[in-house]
Amino acid sequence: MTSVAQASGLSPVERIHRFIDELRARGVPISMVERLDAMRAAQVAELDQADGLRTALRCTLVKSPDHLSVFEEVYELYFSPVRGRPAPGQAGPPLDLRQAVTAVLRDGSPGLARRVAEQAVGEFVQFEAGRPVAGVMYERATLAGLRLEELAAGLLAEPAAGSGGSGAPGQHLLPGLQQAEVARRAGYLKSQVRRVIRELLVADRGADAVAKTLRRPLTADLDISTASREELRDIQRAMIPIQHKLATTVMRKRRHHADLIDVRATLRASMATGAVPLRIVHRAPRPTKPQLYVLADMSGSVATFATFTVTLVSALSQLFSRLRSFAFIRDAAEVTDVFRNVRDPEQAMTAIRDFVTAGELGDYTDYGRALRQFHGAVGAELERRATVLIFGDARGNYLPAQEATLARIARRAGSVYWLNPEPPARWNTGDSVMGAYEPHCTAAVTCRTLSDLRRFIEQLG
Repeated sequence: MTSVAQASGLSPVERIHRFIDELRARGVPISMVERLDAMRAAQVAELDQADGLRTALRCTLVKSPDHLSVFEEVYELYFSPVRGRPAPGQAGPPLDLRQAVTAVLRDGSPGLARRVAEQAVGEFVQFEAGRPVAGVMYERATLAGLRLEELAAGLLAEPAAGSGGSGAPGQHLLPGLQQAEVARRAGYLKSQVRRVIRELLVADRGADAVAKTLRRPLTADLDISTASREELRDIQRAMIPIQHKLATTVMRKRRHHADLIDVRATLRASMATGAVPLRIVHRAPRPTKPQLYVLADMSGSVATFATFTVTLVSALSQLFSRLRSFAFIRDAAEVTDVFRNVRDPEQAMTAIRDFVTAGELGDYTDYGRALRQFHGAVGAELERRATVLIFGDARGNYLPAQEATLARIARRAGSVYWLNPEPPARWNTGDSVMGAYEPHCTAAVTCRTLSDLRRFIEQLG
């Protein structure tokens, strides 16, 4: 820590304050009391230990596993040793990068991976001092020059890939495990390339400037409809605790006490006293599973969020006595089996796209038509323990809204919830008819991130 502070001209206390400021800027909730706790913990941390300060700050500042990856990234920026480019001759004799990368993938040597990363960045990156970049272009250029994916595929294709001679790591791995191990080592090498580039940028421009270029929302606050493939995987991992929360909420709502009097048991219990006093006996509650019906707009960017959320609900299908899911664009079609057979949201999106294309659900959105078809399919079986979830932006291309159909659904179902990916300020603008539907809903809420979804589930509870 001291060497880092001295290299940048910052005192240890100021560096910790800037580190905390950056965490707050990225959405990590840190109160003034927690900031003071972190400062006190840093004073007594075992700084001679490799992770002494890291552990002290993590314990006092991180309250959710969702924030761990952000903490680690920012910590590396502010507390890793500042290194510039090594002077000629200091890096040792040059490596044959092709052979060295293959050796890293085969043996997983951390020291060799670091040397490969340093040399590759030096060879493939035209580093420009003072240029305000996040290092993404430098990373891409380095990985392209290393041809990492090509070398990994070649290693796996070798008849004795991973053996490396007698007793070498990976010698007895099964093909699936061997592939996973090579992928892990390739990921580690990528992380070393990323670390070397960030160290160069921090040495050139300082941690504050680099942190701003890397700043992005927390996973829970990412807009699912516009998330990248990598962000979608992060969101998928973050969905796991939300699934548990939904399960807990549903089971709690299951324990509904009707408080009905058991007349026979009451009379029997009161016979000994001649009913003076009268001892009332209530019927034991008989928990019943709820029924859930889902109607999801699969047009445009709405489809990504709807697919994610319906996948989450479908993963908990055992909690419901009846679960039926419908997708629509112009026409509505049941997709219960599509979601029942997949648990991965990315696979579900591919499956639903194929279904929508094959099913010819139309090329323009018609909410009124979809609601009529949905009501025709499930209206007769709706009852008071049924919950209807509707995912969509209520933009119906100026076609009739058919809100009377939603009113009929609401009269038969116990509750109707509308999850709209747009903020309320955009409702009823343009072709949005959310105002026609909202009066017939138990609740209509904005829902486009995992944080929104968590708040909705808490509202259900």
